[in-house]
Amino acid sequence: MRKLADRIILVLNALAATGLLVAYLAPVVNPSKVILPALFGLAYPFLIILNLLLLCYWLIQLKKEILISLIVILLGWNHLNSLLPLNFKDAKIPESSSPDRMFKVLSYNVRGFDIYKWSSNPQIKEQILNFTKQQEPDILCLQEYYTSAKKGETHTDISIKLRSLPESAVYYTADKANRNGFGIATFSRYPIIKKSRIPFNTSLNAAMYTDILFRSDTVRVFNIHLQSIKFKQEDYAFMDSVRLKYSNEQIRGIRHIGSQLKKAFTLRAEQSEMIANYIKDSPYPVVVMGDFNDTPQSYAYHKIKRGMHDAFRISGKGFGNTYAGELPSLRIDYILYSDPIISNQFKRIKTNYSDHFPITTWLYLP
Repeated sequence: MRKLADRIILVLNALAATGLLVAYLAPVVNPSKVILPALFGLAYPFLIILNLLLLCYWLIQLKKEILISLIVILLGWNHLNSLLPLNFKDAKIPESSSPDRMFKVLSYNVRGFDIYKWSSNPQIKEQILNFTKQQEPDILCLQEYYTSAKKGETHTDISIKLRSLPESAVYYTADKANRNGFGIATFSRYPIIKKSRIPFNTSLNAAMYTDILFRSDTVRVFNIHLQSIKFKQEDYAFMDSVRLKYSNEQIRGIRHIGSQLKKAFTLRAEQSEMIANYIKDSPYPVVVMGDFNDTPQSYAYHKIKRGMHDAFRISGKGFGNTYAGELPSLRIDYILYSDPIISNQFKRIKTNYSDHFPITTWLYLP
């Protein structure tokens, strides 16, 4: 009986290890050409847990099969460090540094300030604005930022409440006059000397950069919100109730979800390539903040991060998940930066105001 169990576990181990190897390809294979690695990359946290459990199974039995998962995990050590960085000490800022060369940044997908009443809390908007004020950021990037022409809901009304950040730049995705609706917003304690949107012509998602005059230097800050998967409530209900019945209805549901995933992966690949070119052409040090709607094992993340540093990997701790919605919790919000900037004290702050957690860090510019 034990031999049969071991054989079954061995087959499962081979499949899990293979799945992990395919997930390692996700950052380098464009999903618009081959979608399979992207899907396995999305499942990477679960594949790594499964392989660790299988590793423990063989370890308890002191069998050589332990090498299957051990070798595959070690081959992807860099991927594991993106998921769970081992930062026992904070990143060091040079002892000779001046405090006035440091600034605090915060990125937060605010889910439209709960305009559609997803929660039963009518004070969400006030709580989000009060939270951001309490954090005292020098630069604030908001995604799914929402304003309207109604009294109390205009950009001016929000700017008054965030008066410690007097400079702002907004880009609305659906309003050609750029006056209200959903979009992205960057607020700054320092002067904004230039702003420009990055045109996603096939999406209601958005990206822009602002050149911010920090002391005597200029920093280019990218605020981005990459393509959403756009699952509907019935999609979530289907995934919650799915059973392997192989019915026509179930097959249609699986195909629809697969189609949504493929479309989102493909659009994010295009958007990330566009943003990467803007970053490469920047004449200034760069900070990128936003909701990538994708994991650290994705093509989009690696395309944008190329040549940059991830603040979470440098000075963060723990799992670092930033999504708190209906799908399993993942890290999809990021703060990236280029040399010579250094990050310190990255934090993911658990709040229940949105389906995303805000992230913040201190940045030092020599």
